[in-house]
Amino acid sequence: MKIEKTEIWITCERPVEADGTAVRGFFGNIYRNRAEFHGHIGEDLVYKHPLIQYKVFGGTPLVVGLKEGAYLLKALPMLDHLEIYHRKHAIIKQNTVSDIISFGLSENMIRYSFSTPWIGLNEENYQEYVILKSKPADIKVLINRILAGNLLSMSKSLSYVVGDRIQVSSTLKESSIVEIKDGVGLTAFKGKFETNFLIPDFWGIGKFSSRGYGTVKRIDGGVKDL
Repeated sequence: MKIEKTEIWITCERPVEADGTAVRGFFGNIYRNRAEFHGHIGEDLVYKHPLIQYKVFGGTPLVVGLKEGAYLLKALPMLDHLEIYHRKHAIIKQNTVSDIISFGLSENMIRYSFSTPWIGLNEENYQEYVILKSKPADIKVLINRILAGNLLSMSKSLSYVVGDRIQVSSTLKESSIVEIKDGVGLTAFKGKFETNFLIPDFWGIGKFSSRGYGTVKRIDGGVKDL
């Protein structure tokens, strides 16, 4: 399947010392009437894979959109500043790149790495993870299954019908505990995986992907023959 992808790279006068959560808050506040920007309808959360995501790489904010999210980002005006944690950051460059990309099942296995920590465990599978911690082979099966589920969730949000089995093989390790709000920390992972699925570069999968977690990038040319 072909879909549209838009990236907006924002260079400020000084590096933005924040994460995707803060950038999401800025855009969500401006575009309160569009759920794609902030993931809420009124006070209720939208429980589906986001179509717009926010990241910060080396002090440079990045906003990425797919399909409807891409169309919305293409229409954004040039901004003169970002306001992050009540501090204004003057923008010196706003570079918008839009392209049509391939998405979905691939005939080959494609290799990826996580550029930002991946949060894949919910309350239910975390308990399973703890029980299996002494069994590395079983842990790997569990992680692979969760990653495949992430790809299915992303596909559903993008109206893509997965017509065959998603294959995943990973080499992930616990990297940190991510504090998503005061007193609430979630286990995060870093590492590499391969799958027969085309994932857009700089796109995130898993929990809190709209805030920049679980961002993937192809490695080593990306393709491995099945």
